[in-house]
Amino acid sequence: MIHLLLGLDPRYIREEPYVPTLNRVPILRARDVHLKMNAEARVHFAPSVGSYVGGDILAGLLCTPIVSQVDKISVFIDIGTNGELVLGNKEWLMSCACSAGPAFEGSSIRCGMPAAIGAIEKLKIKEDGTVEYRVIGGGKPKGICGSGLIDLLAELFVHGCVDRHGKFNTEKIGGRLVGKEAGKGFLVERGTRTFWGKDLLITENDIANLIRTKGAVFSACALLLNHAGLSFDQIESFYIAGGFGQNLDVENAVRIGLLPDLERAKFHYLGNTSLLGAHLILLSEKNRDRVNELERMMTYLELNIEPGYFNEYTGALFLPHTKKELFPSVERLFER
Repeated sequence: MIHLLLGLDPRYIREEPYVPTLNRVPILRARDVHLKMNAEARVHFAPSVGSYVGGDILAGLLCTPIVSQVDKISVFIDIGTNGELVLGNKEWLMSCACSAGPAFEGSSIRCGMPAAIGAIEKLKIKEDGTVEYRVIGGGKPKGICGSGLIDLLAELFVHGCVDRHGKFNTEKIGGRLVGKEAGKGFLVERGTRTFWGKDLLITENDIANLIRTKGAVFSACALLLNHAGLSFDQIESFYIAGGFGQNLDVENAVRIGLLPDLERAKFHYLGNTSLLGAHLILLSEKNRDRVNELERMMTYLELNIEPGYFNEYTGALFLPHTKKELFPSVERLFER
């Protein structure tokens, strides 16, 4: 976005060796970037770390305890079309970004939509097979947003409606299995009860997209830890940013393998840290100096050329993972 704003060629961001034209932008005036405000107003840019870890993440770090803790290891994550992660503490930081895809933002999913009025944000399948849900703004559902999709996939998995590969168990689904041009689908709600008058359903292809997305995020986190010589149980806190995390059910996110199986008290939702961080940078020269310092101490891993990433990613393309020992709480659930 900064490249486009400044009229710089952005193609090198996506071409090997994935080096942007610049990571730091000097202080400019509003007239230099054609902002419709006082022409002499100063425009500050948070620095970027690499091609896919930008100023939004560095600004967001200002809102976390990570940059003030010395003896605790934490993870900071912002999940969107890209999943950006930071690992470390006050003394050292590592970051990377994975191409999570737009699935959890509602795109590429038949029933998906952004977290807007009419979206199902919470969902549960009862023992009798009926589906309960909560719609943003009330009324009839238009679709399902990211948090609702995570709930839906987790509920299908826990109730045995899909297997570890994300394939339907037709006997278990029963009357909620419908056939469409895009393949078999699980009926969430009938068209007579939806806003658009069409059946609301999720297909196996949709589930495959969700599994690829959660796999990209989890494997990026695992790779960061491997590079740091750490294990998941050494993480003290796990901070989740962005609108996506606001209604995220951590339990369900763990059950599908999106988030690691940590003590639930270690997870913390921070809200829109990018916006708050930008606010802090504008208000204080000290914060501007701090965010530049964070950029200098950050080690950036480019997953596009990281040889171990594909193996990590492949292992995460199951529910919750090929390595069952990484998710002991899920295994205990199935044992019960």
